Amino acid sequence: MGSRKTNAKGRQLQDLLEEGYLYCFEDDSSTYERNDYDERNDYEEKIEWILASQPLLSFISNVETHPTIGSTSGHKPLTLEISIGVEHKPTSPRISFNFKTANWIKFRKILNHQLQLWNQSRTINTTVKIEEYIMFITNSLLEATQAAIPKLKQATSSYTISEATRSLIKTKHQHYRRWKKNGQETDKQLYYKYKLLLTNSL
Repeated sequence: MGSRKTNAKGRQLQDLLEEGYLYCFEDDSSTYERNDYDERNDYEEKIEWILASQPLLSFISNVETHPTIGSTSGHKPLTLEISIGVEHKPTSPRISFNFKTANWIKFRKILNHQLQLWNQSRTINTTVKIEEYIMFITNSLLEATQAAIPKLKQATSSYTISEATRSLIKTKHQHYRRWKKNGQETDKQLYYKYKLLLTNSL
């Protein structure tokens, strides 16, 4: 496989493919047309690479080579399909308040009451005491906010796994069942391969 010059032993790319980290798309179509410059300089045909990480790599399909579009480089354009959609963005877990409907009179009353609970004779002259005072003010603001400002109503949402993750789960289960049914070493290796891919995608 590969160039006779860059792969004299003929096994480097084959070994990488057998490890399962590379996929070979082969339809006997050349992706490069040699020109006069290449003929004069004994230019070797090279392999075209599509670089993608998992799990995206598993969703690349229908790789096609097209005629040159007038460029002088000789490289033919490649097209491919990626069969996944956009993942739904989950709702933020943070609490949101509706400040437009807040009862500010009630807010100030509760906040003033809470702040009066602080011992005015205490000196604030150390880092620890500063942190304690900051926490006291924060808690006072939170108590007044929760009592006087309504929360925004948010639609209930649940986490939905992506199409990529769903496909990895399905493929992993398929190879596991085949491995347990037939005892084939290939299915065993594919099961552990997709198990690792699934773990890395989560």
